[in-house]
Amino acid sequence: MSNKDKIYLLEKLITHDLKIINYFQNDLTKYKLLILVLKNHFEKKTFTIEEVIEELPKNISSRAHKLNCITDATLKNFLIKETSNSDMRKKYLKPSDALLVEFEIFSKILEHKKL
Repeated sequence: MSNKDKIYLLEKLITHDLKIINYFQNDLTKYKLLILVLKNHFEKKTFTIEEVIEELPKNISSRAHKLNCITDATLKNFLIKETSNSDMRKKYLKPSDALLVEFEIFSKILEHKKL
């Protein structure tokens, strides 16, 4: 990949108009949360909210901030909290359908080569 291609890719990362992706790119904790939730989704892994918090790097934000990011993203319906059928205390995080649609568009934007 040439330097020109690398610069083009970096510009594409921040010059899109995808509302949900922009929301997660606003804050490092939210961005890492996005990556983790999508990774778990595509790998068909189910992590509880507590496990997601533990997986997020400890040096980027406090536990309270991580919980606030999760709560805010679920209130905006970007992430979905699902309750375990076997244990009502366990809550799992998954991406909303709208987030998955935007991520698919975002992926295509990043794959597109400059003409």
